Amino acid sequence: MKFLSQKLKKPSIAVMLLLIVGGVGYGIYYYKYGKATVTATYAVVEKIGQGTVSSGIVASGKIVAAHKLDLNVYKQAQRIEAVNVVNGGHVAQGATILSFDKSSSYVNVESSRVALTEKQLALQNQQENSTDPNATIRTRQKEIADLKTSITQAEQDTVIAYRDFLNADLEAQSYDNRTLGKTRPTVSGLYGGTVAGTYKIDVYSSAAASRYSYQVSGLETDIKSVLLGTATKIGTKGLEIVFPSNVSSGDTWTVTLPNTDSPNYIKNKEKYDTTVRHLSEAIAGYKIDIANKEQELKNLQQTDGSANRNLDVSKAQAQLQEARVQLSQNYNVVKEQDIVAPFSGTIEGLENVVVGAIPTRSTNDPIVLGTLISDDFLANFTLGAVDITKVTVGQKVLVTITSFPNSDPLEAHITAISSLPDATGVAQYAVQALITPPASSTLALREGLVADVVIVQQEKQNVTRIPLSAVTFANKKATVQIISDLTASQKAQIEKLGVLRSDTGVFPSYPKEVTLGVTGAFYAEILSGVEVGTTIIVSKTEKTETAVVQQKGFGPGRPHDEQSNTKSSAAGTKTATGNSAPQ
Repeated sequence: MKFLSQKLKKPSIAVMLLLIVGGVGYGIYYYKYGKATVTATYAVVEKIGQGTVSSGIVASGKIVAAHKLDLNVYKQAQRIEAVNVVNGGHVAQGATILSFDKSSSYVNVESSRVALTEKQLALQNQQENSTDPNATIRTRQKEIADLKTSITQAEQDTVIAYRDFLNADLEAQSYDNRTLGKTRPTVSGLYGGTVAGTYKIDVYSSAAASRYSYQVSGLETDIKSVLLGTATKIGTKGLEIVFPSNVSSGDTWTVTLPNTDSPNYIKNKEKYDTTVRHLSEAIAGYKIDIANKEQELKNLQQTDGSANRNLDVSKAQAQLQEARVQLSQNYNVVKEQDIVAPFSGTIEGLENVVVGAIPTRSTNDPIVLGTLISDDFLANFTLGAVDITKVTVGQKVLVTITSFPNSDPLEAHITAISSLPDATGVAQYAVQALITPPASSTLALREGLVADVVIVQQEKQNVTRIPLSAVTFANKKATVQIISDLTASQKAQIEKLGVLRSDTGVFPSYPKEVTLGVTGAFYAEILSGVEVGTTIIVSKTEKTETAVVQQKGFGPGRPHDEQSNTKSSAAGTKTATGNSAPQ
């Protein structure tokens, strides 16, 4: 027993290990978890390549559209016939944006074309008869025939005046109390009949897509399906109707021609009566002229002369030219019914522009035709009194959008230089440059974007270049940091992200002195020191991150949850939980 006691006084190594291993279960050896703030450094790296290096005057500016056209200046108080655009939609130069009703304009064109043909025939007759002793006699005969034609035309104008009177201020009216207070349908088109009366329109439920149809009675009879928001025929005489969205079965409306309930009815009636009176007086005058011409014709049978015949040819030529001018003017009126895009661009600000709507010229008109914003954009900037003397119209400019700092500069050329400075502070002169982005550019230029501008004064192409941020200057020497001795994981990181991460701020790189050539705002030309393909550090940035830290040692055990254990297993001794670049 003594021997055994002596042996126990000096615990063996095996016993010590047993105690240590056993103590793990009782908290002698422990793992401890906690959070710590660490700072990581990221380096942007890239390979040296070739390209263009430009230097010049640096300024800041804004992007504005080269052209903006308010389409409301072309607004007409006529029914909109076609709408070919939507808000935010693109329009090509020369494309028709929208059209107004051309029916009345086409009538004027046809009338002018007929008049032109008549004047051409009249001139031909005068020229053929200029050497005929009896030409003057035939001229008077022709004049008598023309006067008779004028009588026929005046009679037709009387019919047209009556048609216009019937069409004045047409509107749908409530047939009974059921439709009082409801939104009225819109009546459009031109009634081509000559009989006054009333159209009665009864809406009823049907299998149509809108669930309603309508029956027309009165002046004509017809049945049509209701197309909400779209004009449909009322009979066959030219009138159309657009039903509101709140249409319902049992609605009954009337359209009376003429509209005796219109507040303008008395005025319209007086206008019609006046027109008819004038036409009647004109017809009476034509008849008097015919009588006079017939008397002249009798007199001309006794006298005739070449001078009179030549004068008649000159008059016919003048009348033909007047007819040509009138036809051209009426053609222009037809063209004015189409709003054509003078340049390609985007439509913004359309409001309530739909087929069938009729704009007004009032200031509170809800129909707004919007603005056409050009595809071309300008960079607007200012220069001081010294720099303004160094630039000229046509000079190349490089424009970098600050919202897209990593994109290639856009090329532009100066198009205007102000001769007068602004009125505030130190004299600054406004300059604008038209941007000509390449076809491959994906930048979406918009008004108001801020831009950095370089007015190019010196430029070299296809030279070895590096970003200016990669150059460090010390003791009048320029150096760059060359990347070397990369691990496989670092190479993969660069290949995937173009960055390296370091927890110590030290990277596998060494400095190399270089000789610079042309130095611009973005790039510097390399004359010697490094070659194309060399990987260098472009820039560095530090970032503070939150990390989970695992510590281990002897002492009382600390409980930790399964989530903490999972983190330590996945992260090793330190796992980042903040935002950081992948490694």
